[in-house]
Amino acid sequence: MPSADETRDLLASVYSISGTGEITTDEYYRPVHAVYSPAVQAAADETSNIKVYKRRWYILFIFGMYAFSQNLVWNTWGPITLSSEHAFGWSNTTIAWLTNWGPVSYILTGLFFPWLLQVKGLRWAILSSMFLVAVGAGLRVITSEPLIATILIHFGQFLNGVAGPVAMSAFPTLSATWFPPQERVTATAIGTSISIMGAALAFILGPIFVSTLPPSSNGTSHLNSTYQEDYSQVQTTIQPNNTADIIAQERKEIMMYMYYQCGFTVFVFAIILCYFPAKPPNPPCVSATVERDLYWAGLWSLRKKGYFLIIAVTYGVSLGVINVWASVIAMNLAGYVSQKTAGWIGFYATLGACAASLVIGRFADLFVRYIKLYILIMYILGTGFLVAFALLLIGVIPYAEVYVYVTVIAANVLFNAAVPMLYEMGCELAYPTSEGAANGILTYVNNFCGLVFLAVFSFQNVGTMWMNWAAIGSTAVCIPLIVMLKGRFNRLEVDQKALRTLDQEIVVN
Repeated sequence: MPSADETRDLLASVYSISGTGEITTDEYYRPVHAVYSPAVQAAADETSNIKVYKRRWYILFIFGMYAFSQNLVWNTWGPITLSSEHAFGWSNTTIAWLTNWGPVSYILTGLFFPWLLQVKGLRWAILSSMFLVAVGAGLRVITSEPLIATILIHFGQFLNGVAGPVAMSAFPTLSATWFPPQERVTATAIGTSISIMGAALAFILGPIFVSTLPPSSNGTSHLNSTYQEDYSQVQTTIQPNNTADIIAQERKEIMMYMYYQCGFTVFVFAIILCYFPAKPPNPPCVSATVERDLYWAGLWSLRKKGYFLIIAVTYGVSLGVINVWASVIAMNLAGYVSQKTAGWIGFYATLGACAASLVIGRFADLFVRYIKLYILIMYILGTGFLVAFALLLIGVIPYAEVYVYVTVIAANVLFNAAVPMLYEMGCELAYPTSEGAANGILTYVNNFCGLVFLAVFSFQNVGTMWMNWAAIGSTAVCIPLIVMLKGRFNRLEVDQKALRTLDQEIVVN
């Protein structure tokens, strides 16, 4: 396997490399016509037995289920804000911090787990992370007594957040390890879609399992009859005589919901424990055989790769805010729609993002050199829908529930569909730095911005309208950055050049 130094010689034969080690070009995605050097030929000779295994789809699905369960547990509380606040005596600040433990724990451990991923491989990184998800889910079901339950739930959310670095950043590593170049964006898109389906299902499973609602509040100008109908159904079902009956029912339903989550996470952990290899017997492409830079050295070298840093800022700032904004959509829409309706809005938004991610991811694999254009268009349109949503809530646009559905769903679909392309483009611009290190930086910035966003709820009487202006600002500021973006698909061109040189046939077993 070529070393990191041989890799630089390999790339030097294909690209123009400056004295500082930067890959330079005067054009965006300029075609390469250079002849392969001996280092490239040696790398290709070592991988003459390249194979693509059918089991790669199983590995992708199981990894997706791990990330699915991590997202499901993380997004437990936002969709059942009203019920959980009433059941345990919490406030909006508590709900925000239960969500915020994901970014907080990521900031503390986000650079360690990509190192574990690179040094120990996929199996140990995923197995240890899934174990943390299962333990965290288990801690939350020990008791429903408010004081102790609150402490254990906070700790459980923290452990689940510690598992976040691998769940968020390892999909490109898995796709590079198991999939050929023409399937990498598609594989990342499929995995990402399975992952965020966990957050999507939480939007509807929460209100289904926790159907008991506190008595409706007065003075909400836009609140429609749905909220009143929800509570009337609860009254008919349990016929409470006092608030204590409602609270007891809310706690019972919340605990049952968490029992199911705990059982599912333990099941997924058992599957991964039984079979999840670190890598396939043979690599799927030439670039998979090239030894990556040492983790910490590669991480440090990313500071010099300006266009990679643009990707990191674009992904981190925009998606860091948008994802947590969507996770507390029920809080944002309180007084406009019911908790159940807010859950369905969140579900449809995330489901649409999954579908769009798959379609656009496959399309990007076929027309990979136009990824920048796709991302730019989606960011412009998505920001427009966020502006329309904010104007709707302040009354500039006449309020209608259908407009809430359209604007929230469209914005989420557009931004989250860009995630697989941002991941893969980051890996290309960072190469030969490892995929784990590159996406570790992307997701680290993402979680830092999410932490700052949710930390604002710590201030008293801050309201919720600021959330929408922050979301607009976080995406609008990225548009000129995307316009400035230039670079090359370093990893892809190595694979394509090798295949053309050797005229290899990829064998499917």
